[in-house]
Amino acid sequence: MKSRLNTKRKDKDKTLENNIKWAAPVPLRSDGSRLTPFPLQALPPVLRDLVEALAESTSTDSAMAATAVLSSVSYCFSGVYRIRGKADHTEPLVLDSLIIAEPSTKKSPVISAVKKPYADFADGWNEKHRSEIFRAQAERKLLGSQLSALEKSEDAAAAEIAEVRTKLSNTPDTNFRRIIVDDITPESLALQLSQNGTLLMISDEAGMLNNFSGRYSNNLPNLDLLLKSWNGESYTSDRAIRESITLKRPYMSVCLACQPYVFENMMSSSAFRGSGLMARFIYCFPQSGIGTRKYDTQPVPEAISAEYASLVFKLLRNKFEYGGGKEKLIVLDEKAYREFADLYNNHIEKMLLTEMNFCRDWGGKYHGLILRLAGIIHCVKCFSEGTDPAETECGSNTLFNAAEIGEYYRKQAAYAYNNGDVDQGIVKAERVLAKIKAKLIREIRQNDLYKLCRCSLFTSAKDFCGTMTMLEEYGYVFRETMSGANNNPKSAVKVYVNPKIYEA
Repeated sequence: MKSRLNTKRKDKDKTLENNIKWAAPVPLRSDGSRLTPFPLQALPPVLRDLVEALAESTSTDSAMAATAVLSSVSYCFSGVYRIRGKADHTEPLVLDSLIIAEPSTKKSPVISAVKKPYADFADGWNEKHRSEIFRAQAERKLLGSQLSALEKSEDAAAAEIAEVRTKLSNTPDTNFRRIIVDDITPESLALQLSQNGTLLMISDEAGMLNNFSGRYSNNLPNLDLLLKSWNGESYTSDRAIRESITLKRPYMSVCLACQPYVFENMMSSSAFRGSGLMARFIYCFPQSGIGTRKYDTQPVPEAISAEYASLVFKLLRNKFEYGGGKEKLIVLDEKAYREFADLYNNHIEKMLLTEMNFCRDWGGKYHGLILRLAGIIHCVKCFSEGTDPAETECGSNTLFNAAEIGEYYRKQAAYAYNNGDVDQGIVKAERVLAKIKAKLIREIRQNDLYKLCRCSLFTSAKDFCGTMTMLEEYGYVFRETMSGANNNPKSAVKVYVNPKIYEA
Protein backbone atom coordinates (compact mmCIF):
# COMPACT_ATOMS: atom_id res chain seq x y z
CA MET A 1 0.00 0.00 0.00
CA LYS A 2 2.76 2.43 1.05
CA SER A 3 4.77 1.51 -2.07
CA ARG A 4 1.77 2.30 -4.32
CA LEU A 5 1.32 5.72 -2.63
CA ASN A 6 4.98 6.56 -3.17
CA THR A 7 4.74 5.51 -6.83
CA LYS A 8 1.65 7.68 -7.35
CA ARG A 9 3.37 10.64 -5.69
CA LYS A 10 6.46 10.25 -7.90
CA ASP A 11 4.27 10.07 -11.00
CA LYS A 12 2.45 13.23 -9.87
CA ASP A 13 5.77 15.02 -9.24
CA LYS A 14 7.05 14.02 -12.66
CA THR A 15 3.86 15.23 -14.35
CA LEU A 16 4.03 18.56 -12.51
CA GLU A 17 7.72 19.02 -13.36
CA ASN A 18 7.05 18.32 -17.05
CA ASN A 19 4.13 20.77 -17.13
CA ILE A 20 6.00 23.72 -15.64
CA LYS A 21 6.68 26.27 -18.36
CA TRP A 22 10.14 27.52 -17.47
CA ALA A 23 11.37 30.90 -18.65
CA ALA A 24 14.89 32.29 -18.37
CA PRO A 25 15.36 33.49 -14.77
CA VAL A 26 15.79 37.17 -14.04
CA PRO A 27 19.42 38.01 -13.07
CA LEU A 28 19.80 38.69 -9.36
CA ARG A 29 22.02 41.65 -10.11
CA SER A 30 22.77 43.77 -13.16
CA ASP A 31 24.19 41.74 -16.02
CA GLY A 32 27.80 42.53 -16.89
CA SER A 33 27.53 40.74 -20.23
CA ARG A 34 26.04 43.92 -21.71
CA LEU A 35 29.15 45.97 -20.94
CA THR A 36 31.10 47.08 -23.98
CA PRO A 37 34.28 45.15 -24.83
CA PHE A 38 37.70 46.64 -24.19
CA PRO A 39 38.86 48.85 -27.12
CA LEU A 40 42.00 46.93 -28.06
CA GLN A 41 42.68 49.16 -31.06
CA ALA A 42 43.40 52.02 -28.66
CA LEU A 43 46.44 50.27 -27.14
CA PRO A 44 49.99 50.78 -28.48
CA PRO A 45 50.95 47.86 -30.80
CA VAL A 46 53.42 46.15 -28.42
CA LEU A 47 50.91 46.07 -25.58
CA ARG A 48 48.02 45.15 -27.87
CA ASP A 49 49.91 42.16 -29.31
CA LEU A 50 50.63 40.80 -25.83
CA VAL A 51 47.06 41.33 -24.61
CA GLU A 52 45.53 39.56 -27.61
CA ALA A 53 47.98 36.65 -27.41
CA LEU A 54 47.53 36.28 -23.66
CA ALA A 55 43.74 36.34 -23.96
CA GLU A 56 43.94 33.64 -26.65
CA SER A 57 46.34 31.50 -24.65
CA THR A 58 44.33 31.62 -21.40
CA SER A 59 40.83 31.75 -22.94
CA THR A 60 40.10 34.92 -21.00
CA ASP A 61 38.54 38.29 -21.75
CA SER A 62 41.22 40.57 -23.20
CA ALA A 63 40.09 43.28 -20.77
CA MET A 64 41.76 41.41 -17.91
CA ALA A 65 45.19 41.38 -19.52
CA ALA A 66 44.78 44.92 -20.86
CA THR A 67 43.99 46.29 -17.40
CA ALA A 68 46.93 44.47 -15.80
CA VAL A 69 49.32 45.63 -18.54
CA LEU A 70 48.26 49.29 -18.36
CA SER A 71 48.40 49.39 -14.58
CA SER A 72 51.79 47.68 -14.33
CA VAL A 73 53.43 49.68 -17.14
CA SER A 74 52.37 52.88 -15.36
CA TYR A 75 54.97 51.98 -12.72
CA CYS A 76 57.70 52.54 -15.31
CA PHE A 77 56.74 56.22 -15.57
CA SER A 78 55.89 57.02 -11.94
CA GLY A 79 58.26 59.61 -10.52
CA VAL A 80 59.68 60.26 -13.99
CA TYR A 81 56.86 61.88 -16.00
CA ARG A 82 53.70 63.89 -15.36
CA ILE A 83 51.19 65.04 -17.96
CA ARG A 84 49.90 68.59 -17.94
CA GLY A 85 46.32 69.38 -18.82
CA LYS A 86 46.73 73.09 -18.13
CA ALA A 87 49.11 75.28 -16.15
CA ASP A 88 47.58 74.43 -12.77
CA HIS A 89 46.58 70.81 -13.45
CA THR A 90 49.04 67.96 -13.87
CA GLU A 91 48.63 64.22 -13.30
CA PRO A 92 51.23 61.55 -12.52
CA LEU A 93 51.19 58.47 -14.73
CA VAL A 94 49.94 56.12 -12.01
CA LEU A 95 47.05 53.68 -12.48
CA ASP A 96 45.51 51.67 -9.64
CA SER A 97 43.34 48.83 -10.90
CA LEU A 98 41.08 46.17 -9.44
CA ILE A 99 40.11 43.13 -11.52
CA ILE A 100 37.01 41.39 -10.15
CA ALA A 101 36.39 37.85 -11.37
CA GLU A 102 34.94 34.59 -10.09
CA PRO A 103 37.14 31.64 -9.10
CA SER A 104 38.67 29.64 -11.97
CA THR A 105 38.71 32.59 -14.36
CA LYS A 106 42.51 32.28 -14.74
CA LYS A 107 43.45 35.47 -12.96
CA SER A 108 46.74 33.96 -11.78
CA PRO A 109 48.26 33.03 -15.18
CA VAL A 110 47.35 36.43 -16.63
CA ILE A 111 48.82 38.40 -13.71
CA SER A 112 51.89 36.14 -13.65
CA ALA A 113 52.64 36.69 -17.35
CA VAL A 114 52.23 40.46 -17.06
CA LYS A 115 54.54 40.87 -14.06
CA LYS A 116 57.28 38.42 -15.14
CA PRO A 117 59.51 40.99 -16.91
CA TYR A 118 59.45 43.22 -13.82
CA ALA A 119 60.58 40.38 -11.56
CA ASP A 120 63.23 39.31 -14.10
CA PHE A 121 64.60 42.85 -14.35
CA ALA A 122 64.87 43.20 -10.57
CA ASP A 123 66.66 39.83 -10.29
CA GLY A 124 69.11 40.76 -13.05
CA TRP A 125 69.76 44.24 -11.65
CA ASN A 126 70.40 42.92 -8.14
CA GLU A 127 72.74 40.21 -9.39
CA LYS A 128 74.71 42.70 -11.47
CA HIS A 129 75.11 45.16 -8.56
CA ARG A 130 75.49 42.59 -5.78
CA SER A 131 79.11 43.47 -4.86
CA GLU A 132 78.39 47.22 -4.94
CA ILE A 133 75.42 46.77 -2.63
CA PHE A 134 77.40 44.68 -0.14
CA ARG A 135 80.25 47.19 -0.18
CA ALA A 136 77.91 50.14 0.44
CA GLN A 137 76.20 48.27 3.27
CA ALA A 138 79.58 47.46 4.85
CA GLU A 139 80.72 51.10 4.62
CA ARG A 140 77.54 52.29 6.27
CA LYS A 141 77.86 49.67 9.00
CA LEU A 142 81.49 50.74 9.70
CA LEU A 143 80.46 54.38 9.95
CA GLY A 144 77.68 53.40 12.32
CA SER A 145 80.10 51.46 14.52
CA GLN A 146 82.57 54.36 14.43
CA LEU A 147 79.88 56.81 15.46
CA SER A 148 78.70 54.57 18.28
CA ALA A 149 82.25 54.22 19.60
CA LEU A 150 82.86 57.98 19.49
CA GLU A 151 79.61 58.72 21.32
CA LYS A 152 80.65 56.33 24.10
CA SER A 153 84.17 57.74 24.34
CA GLU A 154 84.86 60.45 26.89
CA ASP A 155 87.75 61.84 24.80
CA ALA A 156 85.85 62.34 21.54
CA ALA A 157 85.35 65.93 20.39
CA ALA A 158 81.94 67.18 19.27
CA ALA A 159 83.34 68.19 15.88
CA GLU A 160 84.68 64.68 15.33
CA ILE A 161 81.32 63.14 16.19
CA ALA A 162 79.53 65.62 13.93
CA GLU A 163 81.87 64.81 11.04
CA VAL A 164 81.20 61.06 11.26
CA ARG A 165 77.47 61.63 11.69
CA THR A 166 77.48 63.79 8.54
CA LYS A 167 79.30 61.09 6.59
CA LEU A 168 76.76 58.53 7.78
CA SER A 169 73.78 60.68 6.81
CA ASN A 170 75.30 61.29 3.38
CA THR A 171 75.85 57.58 2.80
CA PRO A 172 72.64 56.13 1.31
CA ASP A 173 71.09 53.09 2.92
CA THR A 174 71.70 50.85 -0.10
CA ASN A 175 69.64 47.68 -0.42
CA PHE A 176 68.70 45.25 -3.13
CA ARG A 177 66.19 46.87 -5.46
CA ARG A 178 62.53 46.06 -5.01
CA ILE A 179 60.03 46.59 -7.80
CA ILE A 180 57.18 44.28 -6.86
CA VAL A 181 55.48 44.05 -3.47
CA ASP A 182 52.74 41.62 -2.59
CA ASP A 183 51.54 40.91 0.95
CA ILE A 184 52.84 43.90 2.93
CA THR A 185 51.91 45.94 6.01
CA PRO A 186 51.64 49.75 6.05
CA GLU A 187 54.86 50.02 8.09
CA SER A 188 56.81 47.80 5.71
CA LEU A 189 55.38 49.68 2.73
CA ALA A 190 56.68 52.98 4.12
CA LEU A 191 60.13 51.42 4.59
CA GLN A 192 60.21 49.94 1.07
CA LEU A 193 59.10 53.24 -0.48
CA SER A 194 61.79 55.10 1.47
CA GLN A 195 64.40 52.74 0.01
CA ASN A 196 63.02 52.43 -3.54
CA GLY A 197 61.05 55.62 -4.17
CA THR A 198 58.35 53.88 -6.22
CA LEU A 199 56.79 50.41 -6.14
CA LEU A 200 54.46 48.14 -8.08
CA MET A 201 51.87 46.25 -6.02
CA ILE A 202 50.67 43.47 -8.29
CA SER A 203 48.96 40.28 -7.16
CA ASP A 204 46.15 37.91 -8.04
CA GLU A 205 44.83 38.34 -4.49
CA ALA A 206 43.59 41.62 -2.99
CA GLY A 207 43.52 40.23 0.55
CA MET A 208 46.61 42.20 1.57
CA LEU A 209 44.50 45.36 1.56
CA ASN A 210 43.05 44.07 4.83
CA ASN A 211 46.45 44.88 6.31
CA PHE A 212 45.61 48.55 5.71
CA SER A 213 42.05 48.32 7.04
CA GLY A 214 43.25 47.51 10.56
CA ARG A 215 44.05 43.79 10.64
CA TYR A 216 47.23 44.39 12.67
CA SER A 217 46.35 47.71 14.33
CA ASN A 218 43.32 47.02 16.53
CA ASN A 219 40.92 47.64 13.63
CA LEU A 220 42.25 51.17 13.08
CA PRO A 221 42.58 51.81 9.31
CA ASN A 222 45.96 53.00 8.06
CA LEU A 223 45.25 54.09 4.49
CA ASP A 224 47.23 57.33 4.32
CA LEU A 225 50.16 55.96 2.34
CA LEU A 226 47.91 54.11 -0.11
CA LEU A 227 46.06 57.34 -0.76
CA LYS A 228 49.13 59.56 -1.04
CA SER A 229 51.08 57.16 -3.28
CA TRP A 230 48.39 57.53 -5.96
CA ASN A 231 49.33 61.15 -6.47
CA GLY A 232 52.86 61.45 -5.08
CA GLU A 233 51.95 63.50 -2.01
CA SER A 234 54.53 63.86 0.77
CA TYR A 235 54.16 61.49 3.70
CA THR A 236 55.68 61.38 7.18
CA SER A 237 55.42 58.49 9.63
CA ASP A 238 56.39 59.14 13.25
CA ARG A 239 56.46 56.03 15.42
CA ALA A 240 57.94 55.67 18.90
CA ILE A 241 59.37 52.22 18.15
CA ARG A 242 61.45 53.32 15.14
CA GLU A 243 62.88 56.34 13.41
CA SER A 244 60.61 58.72 11.55
CA ILE A 245 60.21 58.14 7.81
CA THR A 246 59.61 61.06 5.46
CA LEU A 247 58.70 60.40 1.84
CA LYS A 248 58.81 63.47 -0.37
CA ARG A 249 57.18 61.93 -3.44
CA PRO A 250 56.00 58.34 -2.93
CA TYR A 251 54.39 56.56 -5.88
CA MET A 252 52.89 53.09 -6.11
CA SER A 253 51.00 51.59 -9.01
CA VAL A 254 48.50 48.96 -7.86
CA CYS A 255 47.15 46.02 -9.87
CA LEU A 256 45.10 43.54 -7.87
CA ALA A 257 42.65 40.79 -8.77
CA CYS A 258 39.99 39.49 -6.42
CA GLN A 259 36.79 37.52 -6.18
CA PRO A 260 33.42 39.32 -6.11
CA TYR A 261 32.84 38.83 -2.37
CA VAL A 262 36.18 40.54 -1.57
CA PHE A 263 35.18 43.48 -3.75
CA GLU A 264 31.76 43.71 -2.09
CA ASN A 265 33.41 43.78 1.34
CA MET A 266 35.70 46.58 0.17
CA MET A 267 32.81 48.63 -1.24
CA SER A 268 30.81 48.22 1.97
CA SER A 269 33.79 49.21 4.14
CA SER A 270 33.40 52.72 5.51
CA ALA A 271 37.21 52.97 5.72
CA PHE A 272 37.81 52.10 2.05
CA ARG A 273 34.78 53.90 0.60
CA GLY A 274 34.77 56.91 2.91
CA SER A 275 38.49 57.62 2.52
CA GLY A 276 38.23 57.89 -1.26
CA LEU A 277 40.39 54.81 -1.87
CA MET A 278 37.74 53.07 -3.98
CA ALA A 279 37.42 56.16 -6.18
CA ARG A 280 41.10 55.85 -7.13
CA PHE A 281 40.73 52.43 -8.77
CA ILE A 282 39.87 51.62 -12.34
CA TYR A 283 37.65 48.54 -12.40
CA CYS A 284 37.53 45.55 -14.70
CA PHE A 285 34.81 42.88 -14.64
CA PRO A 286 36.08 40.52 -17.36
CA GLN A 287 33.56 38.32 -19.12
CA SER A 288 33.75 34.71 -17.98
CA GLY A 289 34.21 31.95 -20.53
CA ILE A 290 33.75 29.16 -17.98
CA GLY A 291 32.01 26.21 -19.59
CA THR A 292 33.06 27.08 -23.15
CA ARG A 293 36.86 27.34 -22.88
CA LYS A 294 39.23 25.08 -24.82
CA TYR A 295 42.42 23.45 -23.59
CA ASP A 296 44.26 23.27 -26.92
CA THR A 297 44.81 27.01 -27.32
CA GLN A 298 47.81 28.73 -28.89
CA PRO A 299 50.50 29.71 -26.37
CA VAL A 300 51.80 33.27 -26.40
CA PRO A 301 54.37 33.38 -29.25
CA GLU A 302 57.93 33.77 -28.01
CA ALA A 303 58.46 36.78 -30.29
CA ILE A 304 55.56 38.64 -28.65
CA SER A 305 56.74 37.78 -25.12
CA ALA A 306 60.28 38.88 -26.01
CA GLU A 307 59.08 42.15 -27.53
CA TYR A 308 57.01 42.92 -24.43
CA ALA A 309 59.91 42.06 -22.08
CA SER A 310 62.27 44.17 -24.18
CA LEU A 311 59.94 47.18 -23.91
CA VAL A 312 59.60 46.77 -20.13
CA PHE A 313 63.38 46.49 -19.71
CA LYS A 314 63.89 49.64 -21.81
CA LEU A 315 61.35 51.56 -19.73
CA LEU A 316 62.85 50.37 -16.44
CA ARG A 317 66.41 51.24 -17.48
CA ASN A 318 65.23 54.74 -18.32
CA LYS A 319 63.42 54.98 -14.98
CA PHE A 320 66.40 53.94 -12.86
CA GLU A 321 69.01 55.83 -14.89
CA TYR A 322 66.97 59.01 -14.45
CA GLY A 323 67.51 58.67 -10.72
CA GLY A 324 64.40 60.27 -9.29
CA GLY A 325 65.02 63.89 -10.27
CA LYS A 326 62.31 66.44 -10.99
CA GLU A 327 59.46 64.90 -12.98
CA LYS A 328 59.47 65.72 -16.69
CA LEU A 329 56.30 67.28 -18.09
CA ILE A 330 54.37 65.92 -21.04
CA VAL A 331 52.18 68.57 -22.66
CA LEU A 332 49.21 68.36 -25.01
CA ASP A 333 49.52 69.96 -28.41
CA GLU A 334 47.09 72.78 -29.23
CA LYS A 335 44.52 70.57 -30.95
CA ALA A 336 44.56 67.95 -28.21
CA TYR A 337 44.16 70.64 -25.55
CA ARG A 338 41.09 72.12 -27.29
CA GLU A 339 39.54 68.67 -27.66
CA PHE A 340 40.21 67.80 -24.02
CA ALA A 341 38.71 71.08 -22.81
CA ASP A 342 35.63 70.45 -24.97
CA LEU A 343 35.32 66.90 -23.65
CA TYR A 344 35.45 68.15 -20.07
CA ASN A 345 33.14 71.16 -20.52
CA ASN A 346 30.44 69.54 -22.62
CA HIS A 347 30.45 65.93 -21.48
CA ILE A 348 32.40 64.93 -18.36
CA GLU A 349 31.21 67.75 -16.10
CA LYS A 350 27.57 67.20 -17.10
CA MET A 351 27.84 63.45 -16.46
CA LEU A 352 28.42 64.17 -12.77
CA LEU A 353 24.76 65.17 -12.58
CA THR A 354 23.46 62.28 -14.66
CA GLU A 355 25.32 59.05 -15.49
CA MET A 356 27.95 59.44 -12.76
CA ASN A 357 25.74 61.03 -10.14
CA PHE A 358 25.70 57.89 -7.98
CA CYS A 359 29.50 57.44 -8.26
CA ARG A 360 30.45 61.09 -8.14
CA ASP A 361 33.57 60.40 -6.06
CA TRP A 362 34.92 58.29 -8.95
CA GLY A 363 33.53 60.63 -11.59
CA GLY A 364 35.34 63.61 -10.11
CA LYS A 365 38.63 61.92 -11.06
CA TYR A 366 37.50 60.79 -14.51
CA HIS A 367 39.09 63.63 -16.50
CA GLY A 368 42.36 63.00 -14.64
CA LEU A 369 42.15 59.31 -15.59
CA ILE A 370 41.91 60.23 -19.28
CA LEU A 371 45.01 62.41 -18.95
CA ARG A 372 46.91 59.62 -17.18
CA LEU A 373 45.97 57.14 -19.90
CA ALA A 374 47.04 59.62 -22.58
CA GLY A 375 50.40 60.08 -20.85
CA ILE A 376 50.99 56.32 -20.58
CA ILE A 377 50.06 55.68 -24.23
CA HIS A 378 52.22 58.62 -25.31
CA CYS A 379 55.25 57.34 -23.36
CA VAL A 380 54.96 53.79 -24.67
CA LYS A 381 54.62 55.09 -28.22
CA CYS A 382 57.65 57.41 -27.87
CA PHE A 383 59.91 54.75 -26.39
CA SER A 384 58.85 52.30 -29.09
CA GLU A 385 59.91 54.91 -31.68
CA GLY A 386 63.09 55.90 -29.84
CA THR A 387 62.03 59.45 -28.89
CA ASP A 388 61.86 61.27 -25.53
CA PRO A 389 58.22 61.62 -24.35
CA ALA A 390 58.96 64.98 -22.71
CA GLU A 391 60.33 66.41 -25.96
CA THR A 392 57.31 65.39 -28.04
CA GLU A 393 53.84 66.87 -27.57
CA CYS A 394 50.92 64.52 -26.92
CA GLY A 395 48.62 64.65 -29.94
CA SER A 396 44.89 64.37 -30.48
CA ASN A 397 45.10 60.77 -31.77
CA THR A 398 46.67 59.69 -28.49
CA LEU A 399 44.07 61.64 -26.54
CA PHE A 400 41.30 59.99 -28.58
CA ASN A 401 42.65 56.52 -27.74
CA ALA A 402 42.88 57.48 -24.07
CA ALA A 403 39.28 58.73 -24.11
CA GLU A 404 38.11 55.44 -25.65
CA ILE A 405 39.82 53.41 -22.94
CA GLY A 406 38.58 55.88 -20.33
CA GLU A 407 34.99 55.39 -21.52
CA TYR A 408 35.40 51.64 -21.07
CA TYR A 409 36.52 52.16 -17.46
CA ARG A 410 33.74 54.68 -16.83
CA LYS A 411 31.14 52.05 -17.68
CA GLN A 412 32.99 49.48 -15.61
CA ALA A 413 33.01 51.89 -12.65
CA ALA A 414 29.26 52.42 -12.98
CA TYR A 415 28.81 48.65 -12.94
CA ALA A 416 31.18 48.37 -9.95
CA TYR A 417 29.30 50.92 -7.89
CA ASN A 418 25.95 49.33 -8.73
CA ASN A 419 27.12 45.85 -7.77
CA GLY A 420 29.17 47.00 -4.80
CA ASP A 421 25.95 48.10 -3.08
CA VAL A 422 24.44 44.64 -3.43
CA ASP A 423 21.59 43.76 -1.11
CA GLN A 424 22.25 41.08 1.53
CA GLY A 425 19.18 39.19 0.31
CA ILE A 426 20.87 38.75 -3.08
CA VAL A 427 24.00 37.39 -1.39
CA LYS A 428 21.86 34.78 0.38
CA ALA A 429 20.05 33.86 -2.83
CA GLU A 430 23.38 33.45 -4.65
CA ARG A 431 24.61 31.16 -1.86
CA VAL A 432 21.58 28.90 -2.27
CA LEU A 433 21.91 28.86 -6.05
CA ALA A 434 25.59 27.93 -5.77
CA LYS A 435 24.69 24.96 -3.56
CA ILE A 436 21.92 23.85 -5.95
CA LYS A 437 24.32 23.97 -8.91
CA ALA A 438 27.11 22.22 -7.03
CA LYS A 439 24.80 19.32 -6.16
CA LEU A 440 23.09 19.33 -9.59
CA ILE A 441 19.73 19.46 -7.82
CA ARG A 442 16.61 19.21 -10.00
CA GLU A 443 14.03 18.83 -7.24
CA ILE A 444 14.25 18.67 -3.46
CA ARG A 445 12.23 19.27 -0.32
CA GLN A 446 12.76 22.79 0.97
CA ASN A 447 13.65 21.54 4.45
CA ASP A 448 16.37 19.28 3.01
CA LEU A 449 17.75 22.19 0.97
CA TYR A 450 17.83 24.31 4.13
CA LYS A 451 19.94 21.67 5.83
CA LEU A 452 22.38 21.72 2.90
CA CYS A 453 22.63 25.52 2.93
CA ARG A 454 22.60 26.10 6.67
CA CYS A 455 25.29 28.65 7.57
CA SER A 456 25.77 31.93 9.38
CA LEU A 457 23.95 33.77 6.59
CA PHE A 458 20.59 32.29 7.60
CA THR A 459 19.34 33.01 11.11
CA SER A 460 16.41 30.57 10.94
CA ALA A 461 14.27 28.39 8.69
CA LYS A 462 11.91 31.37 8.33
CA ASP A 463 14.81 33.50 7.07
CA PHE A 464 15.69 30.75 4.57
CA CYS A 465 12.07 30.64 3.42
CA GLY A 466 12.31 34.35 2.59
CA THR A 467 15.32 33.63 0.36
CA MET A 468 13.41 30.85 -1.39
CA THR A 469 10.54 33.28 -2.00
CA MET A 470 13.01 35.63 -3.71
CA LEU A 471 14.39 32.81 -5.88
CA GLU A 472 10.84 31.87 -6.88
CA GLU A 473 9.97 35.47 -7.74
CA TYR A 474 13.08 35.70 -9.95
CA GLY A 475 12.18 32.45 -11.71
CA TYR A 476 14.93 30.17 -10.42
CA VAL A 477 12.63 27.72 -8.65
CA PHE A 478 8.98 26.67 -8.42
CA ARG A 479 7.55 25.52 -5.11
CA GLU A 480 4.57 23.30 -4.33
CA THR A 481 3.08 22.64 -0.90
CA MET A 482 2.40 18.93 -0.45
CA SER A 483 0.22 17.28 2.18
CA GLY A 484 1.81 14.77 4.51
CA ALA A 485 1.70 11.04 3.82
CA ASN A 486 -0.75 8.68 5.59
CA ASN A 487 -3.05 11.57 6.57
CA ASN A 488 -0.19 13.27 8.40
CA PRO A 489 -1.35 16.88 9.00
CA LYS A 490 2.17 18.24 8.50
CA SER A 491 2.82 19.53 5.01
CA ALA A 492 6.10 19.78 3.11
CA VAL A 493 7.30 22.18 0.43
CA LYS A 494 8.68 20.65 -2.74
CA VAL A 495 11.19 22.75 -4.71
CA TYR A 496 11.58 22.33 -8.47
CA VAL A 497 14.69 23.91 -10.00
CA ASN A 498 14.58 25.79 -13.29
CA PRO A 499 16.65 23.60 -15.68
CA LYS A 500 17.79 26.71 -17.58
CA ILE A 501 20.29 27.53 -14.82
CA TYR A 502 22.37 24.56 -16.04
CA GLU A 503 22.48 25.75 -19.64
CA ALA A 504 25.81 27.25 -20.70
